[in-house]
Amino acid sequence: MKADSVARHPVLPSVLIVRATWRWCAARRRGLPCILVLHRLFTPLGLFMMAVSFDSLLSLLEQAAGRPLVAGRADQLTRDQRGIEALLATGRLAAADGWLDLDASHCGLAGAIDCAVISVRRVAADLEVDFS
Repeated sequence: MKADSVARHPVLPSVLIVRATWRWCAARRRGLPCILVLHRLFTPLGLFMMAVSFDSLLSLLEQAAGRPLVAGRADQLTRDQRGIEALLATGRLAAADGWLDLDASHCGLAGAIDCAVISVRRVAADLEVDFS
């Protein structure tokens, strides 16, 4: 996937973001290593490096929001999942304002979150995966 196509198309399909956030949140609630459940999801798709990036992103977002992230299934997306989708689609933390109960302009972790978003977007782009 070329850089210009990243701007035109979602970095990851919605269904994959939904599955990843749901599995990450479920593992977090149970005290399990979140990165392992993400690795099991992404590796069969050729996205084995995505597990680390996605785990970092969700951990940072949870810290910034000051509460556990909440995830639902595909037919019941939560505000958090919509915020994560908006953030990944645009690459801008401000896109998640209102969804994630944080104000990007006053977020002390904004720089770290931006790096995590770039990491997720770059891993997807560098692997030239076509999700269409």
